[in-house]
Amino acid sequence: MTVVRRCALMVPMLLLFTACAEPVTGEPVPAAGFRDEPTTSGSAPPGIDPCALLAPEDLAAFGGPAGPPHLDQPVPGACTHPLTSGPANAAAAGFYDPVEAVTARQPGGAAVDVEGRPAWLHCELVDAHQTCTAATSLGPDRSLLTALTLRDASAADTADHLFGLTTAALRRLPPA
Repeated sequence: MTVVRRCALMVPMLLLFTACAEPVTGEPVPAAGFRDEPTTSGSAPPGIDPCALLAPEDLAAFGGPAGPPHLDQPVPGACTHPLTSGPANAAAAGFYDPVEAVTARQPGGAAVDVEGRPAWLHCELVDAHQTCTAATSLGPDRSLLTALTLRDASAADTADHLFGLTTAALRRLPPA
């Protein structure tokens, strides 16, 4: 009964405080430069499962997968694999916007080369989790997105591990 009374008193207080709060202008910036809506269709090329771009052996260095992968996360056309190495650790692969569009949204990133393809690497530390993403060119209209989030890791270590995941995912794609 006490919990119900406390909650009943808290709801009006919460409404009062939120009604008096100043509105915040602008849009939140997601970690590592993701947007909710990519400029491409976000769909995988026919016959390619984004969840199959990273295999359990690719994730073994991080303790392996922790449960089933999550399709269309962090963006449509991608697939996130939770990792057993720590809470909120995850690896992802899939299809995303062209590298030029990603570069414009992530000015803090760096141009890199992955398996002879131009790519854009971006790392960001959020709440003790280092997240690195790579958009590797697959053509003028899309890129291969790979991402790795690790708790208490450096950007250099996370980027090195991400390079291995990106290479593995690229090798699973059919020849162009």
